Amino acid sequence: MVHPLPALPSYGPAAEEALSILDPIANGLRFVPGNHDVGDKPMPATPAGPVEDASVELYGKYFGPSYYSFNHQGVHFITVNASLFNSQSVLEHDQRQWLEKDLSENTAHRTILFSHYPPFIDHKSEPSHYDNYGDPGRSWLLGLLERHNVEAVFSGHVHQFFYNRIAHMKLYCLPPTSFTRQDYSELYGIGPADQYGRNDEGKFSYALIDVFEHGHRLRVYPTEGRCLEKGSEIASDMPPDSGTPNPVTVHLRHGWARSMDMPYNGPMEEFSRKRARNDYSLLRLWQMGISRIRTPLSDLIDEEYGARVRDFHASGCSFTFFCAGVPNNDAWQQCSDNAHLIDAVELVSCAADLSDIGDAIRHFNPGTGPELHLGKFHSSADEPKHDTAFAHSVSFGFKWDERDVMLRALKQIDPGGKITAIVFQINLEDDLATRLSDMDTLAQDAGLKVVANIRFADVNPAIASFDDEIIATRVAQAIELEPTFAHTSLQFDTFADIDRGYHPRHGLIDGRYNFRAAGRILMERFNRTQG
Repeated sequence: MVHPLPALPSYGPAAEEALSILDPIANGLRFVPGNHDVGDKPMPATPAGPVEDASVELYGKYFGPSYYSFNHQGVHFITVNASLFNSQSVLEHDQRQWLEKDLSENTAHRTILFSHYPPFIDHKSEPSHYDNYGDPGRSWLLGLLERHNVEAVFSGHVHQFFYNRIAHMKLYCLPPTSFTRQDYSELYGIGPADQYGRNDEGKFSYALIDVFEHGHRLRVYPTEGRCLEKGSEIASDMPPDSGTPNPVTVHLRHGWARSMDMPYNGPMEEFSRKRARNDYSLLRLWQMGISRIRTPLSDLIDEEYGARVRDFHASGCSFTFFCAGVPNNDAWQQCSDNAHLIDAVELVSCAADLSDIGDAIRHFNPGTGPELHLGKFHSSADEPKHDTAFAHSVSFGFKWDERDVMLRALKQIDPGGKITAIVFQINLEDDLATRLSDMDTLAQDAGLKVVANIRFADVNPAIASFDDEIIATRVAQAIELEPTFAHTSLQFDTFADIDRGYHPRHGLIDGRYNFRAAGRILMERFNRTQG
């Protein structure tokens, strides 16, 4: 609630100012103590003094008890004083005993816990650092919460969004309302925002948690730095419920599940490294109402990526995996075992007549498993331009003028109908409405489904496609047209900017994972009231 630490003479005036600011929403307001409110957790080389009995007492004078619980409409809510863990103080001992007793007495309720520090940000066995619980307190807490089937843990502190899961328990670090932590700017592929990353306004937001009869939902609404003038009225109406999900699949081309080592650099981490992962890919998907993702099949097989595939699925996402040719037996077994989280597996051919994979498809026996879609690796070698000095590019999806050759070949190699959908590409110069209509007619006539891969890139790999207005207009048009087609679904390529290398293009979000105009269209559509 305050920035000055308890030992500073400015703490009292700051606390009074905070309560004054919060007065319009004071009715029913409850507080979670943070490290600035009560002192840092016990750890060498922290930038502020550790929690003490006197600081907890001072906090209580302004904000009430530092740990407590309450029930509301059949749900049990717990707030803990995270700074006390591992302090070896009487207060820590008392809180531990209270928490064990409180959980034991409320086994009939669903339970949600609030903690300023997250138990961890990357994995539950990570070393202790400034932004997590140290052991033994962390292991004790997580074990206790697992035993009592706690549904969710909500945390702050890091001023950055993270999402983790232990069994059925979900752990959220909520994004900031006020400023971002500069050190986490290292997670992004472009330079930091204003103030060396502190003023990354695209991440300023507030969160609402909907608790349903079964499960819960996190809704995060961006403020992007907008402020109320002093004396302004606070709007009394709540944001609308999230509307109909956007029915598109997005290409997650960038690494979306791999953690990285952050530089050791004070004031937070001067003497050790910590690992972190960019989870804004997931948050932005939620905010845009997109639940369908396209990634390589190797992501499912990779240990680190595979774990995040399951975490994303637990949050409502499903996957289209693609591979060159037909997957081998081991890879297909992985697909069959995880069919519940897969929309489709795309088989990628290199030839319009399917001559490279025809025999493999004939002999492929998918049994029970996900849908099989067929796409094409398309290179400049397929249509050489003899009047140019250079041609060297690739793209994904059958070209529209390859449809007859492909359909004849498919009838030959797949009379049993293992393939259920064909992926075509649509380029920036194509008339979107006409092409989508033609594809839907073809799908109906052929007894297949069609997937339209809508590319944001220029056909020439050396020409950048950075016109946000053109991309946003195309996205808006595609979403408006989608309900009119019975047999065609949409892919958007790409999700996040490709700002270097080949086919540079803007996506739905930029290199800091903040919204571009196209992404904002999807978010705003999703947030409209249904009907």
